[in-house]
Amino acid sequence: MNNTAIIVVLFAAILESFIIIVGNIFTVFVFWKNRNSFKRTFLLVINLAVADLFVGFTEPISIGAFSIPGHLVDENFNSARNANISIAFQITFGFASVLFLTLISLERAYALIWPLHHRVASTKGYIYSATLAWIAAIFAGALTLLTAIDILDFAYWKVVIGSAKVLCLVTICVSYVAIRTRLNCRVPAIDGAHNRQSEPQQNAKLSRTLFIMITASLLFWVPSLVVHSTRYLCSDCVSLLVYHISTLFRLANSLVNPIIYSFKIPMFKETFKRVKLCKQSKKHGIN
Repeated sequence: MNNTAIIVVLFAAILESFIIIVGNIFTVFVFWKNRNSFKRTFLLVINLAVADLFVGFTEPISIGAFSIPGHLVDENFNSARNANISIAFQITFGFASVLFLTLISLERAYALIWPLHHRVASTKGYIYSATLAWIAAIFAGALTLLTAIDILDFAYWKVVIGSAKVLCLVTICVSYVAIRTRLNCRVPAIDGAHNRQSEPQQNAKLSRTLFIMITASLLFWVPSLVVHSTRYLCSDCVSLLVYHISTLFRLANSLVNPIIYSFKIPMFKETFKRVKLCKQSKKHGIN
C-alpha cells in the first residue's frame, strides 16, 4: 500500500469522520431537546447515534495506526500499546452500532407484527436492552484487546466476533423482511375528526423512516463485512488498500443516519426551521 493511497484513504476517512461527528452530535442534541416527547424507540436510536459518534472519533486513529508503521506511528512499545487500545475502541463502538441497529430492526418488526403487545411494553425493557448492548460491545472490545496483546488466540476472536456479526446480519435481514411485509399492508386512515394521524399510522410512518435507515445501513455495512471477513480468514486474499476502502463504506453506515433523520423525522425539520428563523431574526436585528 503506497504512501499516496494511504494519504487519500486517511483524508477520506478524516473527512467522513468529521461529518459523522457533527451529524451525530446534532442528532443527540435534537433528541435531548425533544426528550419530553420521546417515543420509546428513540431510546434505541439515540444510543445508536452515540455509538456512531464514537465511531467517528476512533476510526481514523485506527486506520492511521495500522496503515503507516514507521511513518505516522513509531514502531515502539508505546505506539504498539496505543494501536492496540485504538483497535479495541474501534471494535467496541463499531459493534455497538451494529447491535443497536439490530435492536431497532427487531423493535420495529415487533411493533408492526404485535402492535397491541408493543403498546403496553415497558420502557424498562428498552433500557435493559440498551444496557445489554453496551455490555456486549464492551465485552467485544475487551476480547479484541486481549487478542491484540496475545493473551487470547486470534482464531477464537474470529469465531466469536464473526459469529456475532453474522447473527446480527441474519436478525436484521429477517426483521427487514418482516417490516417490509407489514408496511405493504393497509394502514388505518387518518382520523378526520381530530385532523391528525392515528397511533397505528404514526407507528407505520416511524417504521418507514427506520426501514429506510436499515436499508441504507445494509447497503453500506454488508460490503464492508464481506471484505473484512475475507481478510480475517485469508489475509493475502484482500489487499490493505481494499480493506481500508471498505472501511470507508462502514463509516458511511454511521454517516447516513443523521441525513435520513433530517429529512424524515419531524423534530429534526422543526429544529432546522428554528435555526433558520433564529438566523433570520439576528440578521434583521443587526440590519
